[in-house]
Amino acid sequence: MPAALAAGLLLTLGTAHPAAAAEDGLRFDEAIEKITTKAGSSYDLSGGITNGTDRTLDTVYLQIDLDRHFSLSPEHRNCWYTTADATLPVNRVICRIKGPVLPGRSYDLYLGWVSIDRMAEDGRISYSVTADRSEAALPPSARRGDGETLALTERDRVEGRIRPTPPDPHATVSTAVEIGTVHDFSVNEVTLRGKPGDLVKGDFFFVNNGPASSGAVFDDESDNDTAVVAELTLPPALKVVKTPRNCRGSKSKAKGKSAPAVTRYHCWQERTDKSSLMTPGQFEHFPFTFRIGGTDDTPGRISMPDRPEFEYGDDDLSNNSAAIKVDVVGTPTASSTVRAVGALLAAVLALGGGALWLRRRSGAARTTGGDR
Repeated sequence: MPAALAAGLLLTLGTAHPAAAAEDGLRFDEAIEKITTKAGSSYDLSGGITNGTDRTLDTVYLQIDLDRHFSLSPEHRNCWYTTADATLPVNRVICRIKGPVLPGRSYDLYLGWVSIDRMAEDGRISYSVTADRSEAALPPSARRGDGETLALTERDRVEGRIRPTPPDPHATVSTAVEIGTVHDFSVNEVTLRGKPGDLVKGDFFFVNNGPASSGAVFDDESDNDTAVVAELTLPPALKVVKTPRNCRGSKSKAKGKSAPAVTRYHCWQERTDKSSLMTPGQFEHFPFTFRIGGTDDTPGRISMPDRPEFEYGDDDLSNNSAAIKVDVVGTPTASSTVRAVGALLAAVLALGGGALWLRRRSGAARTTGGDR
């Protein structure tokens, strides 16, 4: 039976356990307990059941519930598939598998590939098996698969190889799926260029670069109008003319009597739905309009708040902050001014030294001439 996992997956298997006694009943006794993978990947899924009863079963019913961002493929013609919706929180698969399923015997199942879409986060896959058709009722929206028939393959011996024997033989078993690289949040560097008095636009972004989605709510409030995702410290040369509606500014006096006040802005997301996801490529946009009000080229900074929500699972923390630069056209920078002053001083010193040498030479000439 195919059971190899896709390359790069971390598979944690439970210890071997003997099959339960005959009175334990029909049970799903083999499933991968834990998988760590990435959004957008697929892996091979297998399982197994044991008939712990003293009866031969003509038909068994298998139910698999998957996180709404997981799906099974290929589909089987003896299975019915239901997509998660407002009433059903999972993607559900119910399969009718013909026997005979003999007493005390164990069987393998190759369930196919589990595909994890790009919006997936950590989730679970749950399995249960029953011989009672009423316990595996089909949802009204279920559709029948059109692939090969899902069948049982008898094992050589009774063996509960992965799943520990549960207190309740009918208990549901599950696989925990952990998404490794969850997301990469970032903010962008901005350089504004113009002459003093010019109006310039600064576009600031808070972006999820993927590869997976993330919950879009970053606070514990009933909504997240106040969930700050970007903090701006403006360069002193910029004066705000127009502010985005989801940003609020404040000023604080810098140390030193002659130091200018520091202008800061806090910008938040405009999502209020707790179930919202921030998908790969999705961003929050904060468009400002500034006036260049001076010649100071000291840069500012945009950064994400120092909170665990923005660090947990982030694949690259180096882009969680960036510079806000100002290039004032036609105005020498501080470094060029220093160079110019240095050159002028050197010229003055050189000129002064030359004049002194000329005066000394002229004086010496007059003295020599007087002695003759």
